Amino acid sequence: MGVKIVDSNWLGFKARSLENEAIRIVVVPSSGAKIVSLFDRRTQREWLIGPGERPFQEVPYGAVFVDQDMSGWDEMFPTIVTCKYPVAGSHLGVTLPDHGEVWPLAWEEEQAAGDALQFSVEGVALRYRLTRTLRFSGPQTVQMAYELQNLEQEPLAYLWSAHPQFLCRGWASICLPSQVSEVCNVLGAEWGWGEPETRFAWPEAIGVDGQPVRIDRVGPAAREQIRKFFVPPEAPAGWAGLVREEQDEWLLLEWDAQEIPYLGIWIDEGLISHETVVALEPMTGYYDSLATAWKKQRVTVIEPGARQSWSLSVSIGCGERPLAAVDQAG
Repeated sequence: MGVKIVDSNWLGFKARSLENEAIRIVVVPSSGAKIVSLFDRRTQREWLIGPGERPFQEVPYGAVFVDQDMSGWDEMFPTIVTCKYPVAGSHLGVTLPDHGEVWPLAWEEEQAAGDALQFSVEGVALRYRLTRTLRFSGPQTVQMAYELQNLEQEPLAYLWSAHPQFLCRGWASICLPSQVSEVCNVLGAEWGWGEPETRFAWPEAIGVDGQPVRIDRVGPAAREQIRKFFVPPEAPAGWAGLVREEQDEWLLLEWDAQEIPYLGIWIDEGLISHETVVALEPMTGYYDSLATAWKKQRVTVIEPGARQSWSLSVSIGCGERPLAAVDQAG
């Protein structure tokens, strides 16, 4: 596949790039190993949102996500929204910051077998080591493999989530497996989607105003709306896709639903971000707060000294879409 790993630069920060004939993926290790670019070299189009007018800069530990550049693909661990660590033991009540604690930290590059980029980081509020390895598993597919090591002397509860902010100019459609027939709102009622845990039919729902609405359709930034849904845990999804309709481009995320049983969907049509973004968020807890996930008993626990691993893949293309075939295979 002609894979290359090269030094690069991203807005003045040292970066590392993994690329083949079809895809270039760029990582900034000092900024949470953020994936700042997922670039289709065939169409010359970018899939991840850039910082726009917000400065791309070092992020202090404990920063609020919406106060920063809000670009690229972050890893969120061990929570998404800030909360207190909920498990009895030496860390009970410790504050876990917004967006988790690994996204502002510098990750170390490690030697990886074959043509791969591997980075790892150790926790601050909790003691663990998280490693992510990027490699091509096909001409237009990047595999992302994760390993977690618990460095504590007691069990560790955690919530991991991918947070890729996929750029959608114009109109786009979110694709989910056919068994997903409804989604669950997690935002407060002030955002226009009813109370938290209100369920809506997927992909076409009746909104809180009593009117039909296609909640799988994403529009331009001028709409200035946001919504956040979860796929109900009784209907776990193993993939999610996005189609940028005007360019006829598609993206597909795939994972093992037994390893990663939950899926969040964040849609920002220009209300917080400067462009419309969709974050397809496979995750190991339900839902955004580790404390909430622990209360719901839908969280992952790793034993002292143990290791756990999981993976997902991201494929991008143009024209013929594999989404229906993936749904049938699943």
